[in-house]
Amino acid sequence: MRNSIIQLLANAGFSTLVLASTQAASALTLTYTTGMADYVPNPDADSNTRPLQLSPNGNAMNTGANPNTRNFIYQNLVGSYAPAGDWIPVGQSTTMQNEQRFDYYFDAATSSGTGGASGLAPVHNWINNLDLKFGSFYLNGSCSFCGEDNTVALINSINTGAAKYTGESPDSTPGTRILGNQNELTSGLYDIVFGASGIRGTIKYTAFTNVNSEPLRQFNGGTITINADVPNPPTAAVPGPLPVLGAGAAYAYSRRLRRRILSQANRNQSI
Repeated sequence: MRNSIIQLLANAGFSTLVLASTQAASALTLTYTTGMADYVPNPDADSNTRPLQLSPNGNAMNTGANPNTRNFIYQNLVGSYAPAGDWIPVGQSTTMQNEQRFDYYFDAATSSGTGGASGLAPVHNWINNLDLKFGSFYLNGSCSFCGEDNTVALINSINTGAAKYTGESPDSTPGTRILGNQNELTSGLYDIVFGASGIRGTIKYTAFTNVNSEPLRQFNGGTITINADVPNPPTAAVPGPLPVLGAGAAYAYSRRLRRRILSQANRNQSI
């Protein structure tokens, strides 16, 4: 019987441990997205007029003193988590609220082929080291890692990124190639810390520039994804009163368990 009691206690303790571990291991994911972007012109390559400019010959840029170097400035960023508030750039060429700049460098494309939506377009893929630098920022909100004291600092970077040039308009269809080009970029993962709060996390960037040539139109934008390692992140899936009810249920269950243990112990003594 002693083993049965131990098993009851172990099962109850294991359930509590699993719940606690799940809560502790959780992270809060924030996304900031935009359909607008700009850039600071590079004096060595004035002919490049797009925030994300990759080339059909497999180079990001091949002229001037700083070949393959470009920048991308997100504008009108909108976040998915209201307490994080507005995006405030720090120490960047842009000082506008809800803007963020990064600078990137790509070597020559590692592979090329024919494809795209039409099956007729030249495609070049960069899958190599992406040298990406981003300016600092803070989130102007009420969360535990928000505020000017919690300006983000870089801890470590994984510079392996990817990018793609597709030599056609996004409006192309199978067998019909419409002139234009599509540029896509995905950064590696960057480890960050939110200033004085000491809360750590990661950040990752995506960016795009799509051009239709018939008629001439240009679309820019991208996404910034942040994971913050907060101890007990809020969740929209669990209403507020449930934790209180859960605590009450756990207390009632523990009382019933104690009564069962005492009752069994009394029976053992009477035998």
